[in-house]
Amino acid sequence: MGTSPLYVFSDVFSRVPIESDVDVLGALSLVMYTIALIPLAKYVFVVLKANDNGEGGTFALYSLICRYADISVLPNRQPADELISSYRLKLPTPELERALNIKETLERRSSLKTTLLLLVLMGTSMIIGDGILTPAISVMSAVSGLQGELEGFGTNAVVIVSIVILLGLFSIQRFGTGKVGFLFAPILALWFFCLGSIGLYNLIKHDITVLRAVNPAYIYYFFKKNSGLAWSALGGCVLCITGAEAMFADLGHFTVRAIQ
Repeated sequence: MGTSPLYVFSDVFSRVPIESDVDVLGALSLVMYTIALIPLAKYVFVVLKANDNGEGGTFALYSLICRYADISVLPNRQPADELISSYRLKLPTPELERALNIKETLERRSSLKTTLLLLVLMGTSMIIGDGILTPAISVMSAVSGLQGELEGFGTNAVVIVSIVILLGLFSIQRFGTGKVGFLFAPILALWFFCLGSIGLYNLIKHDITVLRAVNPAYIYYFFKKNSGLAWSALGGCVLCITGAEAMFADLGHFTVRAIQ
């Protein structure tokens, strides 16, 4: 979450030209409210509640569903279980009755079982893909910032330095999450301190009126002014939340309360 916004504006304004304040404020407002609504509102307050004994991730949710409904590809329930009286009790509320209807529909239709499993596999594959792409893009975006500062530091140098950094990062993963986290905690603290300090300095020195982007009306003005191009730029704005799913997928490393 701290590195993803690095490449958002370069992607957004490669699709939408900067012609007025509305373009900058609209894009910034989109980024701010995307971060506020999806990682904060959706993941922290909604998705984290759906965990399997403190474990998160797509398969954790699937195993949770399989525990309460006979939808697993591998048999996990005996036929005699269905004769237990608790399966046939009249449910006290419409919500529970609706849940039972959904459960029975899933158990009855093999096509729905297969579809659900395919969705789980697809979601897991997308998380794996995101885990491969996000570090590479983040590191290359950070290193490419040196191109304007160092003479002769071209694209080839960016690629080579990025590969060296990524190899170094992945080579220390074998020491375990605890040791890696202990090593990177002060680095992350310094990184976020620098982000905040540089941002505050730029606000005071250049243009504090950029805080007008807190007003979501600029999102409307942005779409009204750029129409079709704004929809194309929306894909770039979503880049600011790449990695947000790790809050749920890596739930086993932290408790729900700690993340909240």
